[in-house]
Amino acid sequence: MRLSPSKTKRRIRMFCVAAVAASTLAACSGGDTGPDPSTQSGGQTSGDTVRIDLDPPRVTLLDQGSAEQVLSYAVPDTDAPMQEVPVGLGGGFTTLIDSGTGTESHPPAEPNDLPVLDIAATATVRPVDGESVTAGDTGATREVTVVATAPRFTGGEAALKSGDDPDIDWDAELAGADGFTVSYATTPSGKPVTMSLYAPDSASDIGRAGMETRLGNLVTLAVVFPDKPVGPGARWTVESRITGSTTMLQTMTYTLTELDGRTVGLDVEVDQRPSIGALSLDAVLPPADADGSAGELRVESAETSSTGHLEIDLDDPLPRSGSIVFTTRIIYAGDDSEIRVVQDSHSAVYFD
Repeated sequence: MRLSPSKTKRRIRMFCVAAVAASTLAACSGGDTGPDPSTQSGGQTSGDTVRIDLDPPRVTLLDQGSAEQVLSYAVPDTDAPMQEVPVGLGGGFTTLIDSGTGTESHPPAEPNDLPVLDIAATATVRPVDGESVTAGDTGATREVTVVATAPRFTGGEAALKSGDDPDIDWDAELAGADGFTVSYATTPSGKPVTMSLYAPDSASDIGRAGMETRLGNLVTLAVVFPDKPVGPGARWTVESRITGSTTMLQTMTYTLTELDGRTVGLDVEVDQRPSIGALSLDAVLPPADADGSAGELRVESAETSSTGHLEIDLDDPLPRSGSIVFTTRIIYAGDDSEIRVVQDSHSAVYFD
C-alpha cells in the first residue's frame, strides 16, 4: 500500500495522541482501585485514586567496581521528615513526515524549547508490609509519596494537547490539579512494585493527563540498585517494559561515580526500543475507520540519545540533585512507499 503524506500525517497524529494518553500507565501489568484516598499525604479525603501493579524490572550487574557495600534505601521506623525539592518533568511527542530528505536516525537528547512541568515536590517515605500494598509478598518494604504543588509549564509550547485544540490554557488546567499525588512501593534495592495516582476532585481531564504522564516518570526512572556489593566504577543495567500504544523495552545503565557513606553519585544512560517490529495503522485508527486495509508501518530504526547524572542520599525519598534527559527516535516505513514517519518521544526529569 502506498501512503500519501497527508493521509499518513493524519493517521500518525492520532497515534501520537493515543500514545501520550497511554503513557499514564507506564510499565504497568494491570490496574486496580487503590488505597483509600484518606491515606494519601496531606489528609486528602476526596478525588480519584488508581493503583497499578508494576512488572518488576530485571537488574544485571556488569561490574562490581571496588565492591564496597550493598546499596539499599533506608526504611524508617516511623514516618520520616519531609523532603522538599523543586522538580522539573519534561515530556513531548513529535512526529514528522520524511519524504526522502534523509532524517538522521540518531536524535538529540534534549531538543530545544522542550516544555517542562515544574512542580514543588514534597516527598515522604514510610515503612510498609509488602503484602499490604501488593497482591502477594513482593518484598516491598517502603512506600514513597510525592505531592506535587504549584504546577506550571515553562519552556516551549506545551506538548500535551487535546485532540485538535492547540489553545489550551495550561495555567487554568493545572491549577485544579494542585496536590496531585503519586505513591509507589519499592523493595530495599528500589524496585517499584506498585504505583498509586491520586487526582483531586478539582482536576480537569486535561490537567490530570498533564500531571499523570509526567509524574509517572518519577517511578519508571526511579534508581534501582543491585543486590550485591558495589563500589566506585560499578556498572549495572535495569531493564523494564514501558506499556503504551507502543510497548517499549527500556534499559537504564548506571555507573557508580561516587560513594561516601549514604551519598551516591551515578551517571545514567537510557536506551529504548519498541517490542514489536511493525505498527498496524488499523490499531491506531478510530474503530469506524479501521477496516483492515490501512496496512502497516515497519520499524526501520530505533535509537535513543540520553544524558544523566544523579546525586542520591539513600535516606531521602528522591534524588537531591541531577537530571535524566533522553529522546527516543523511531522511524517507520511502509513497504511500498518512500515516505518515512519519524516519531520522537522526549522525557526528562530535573531535581534542582
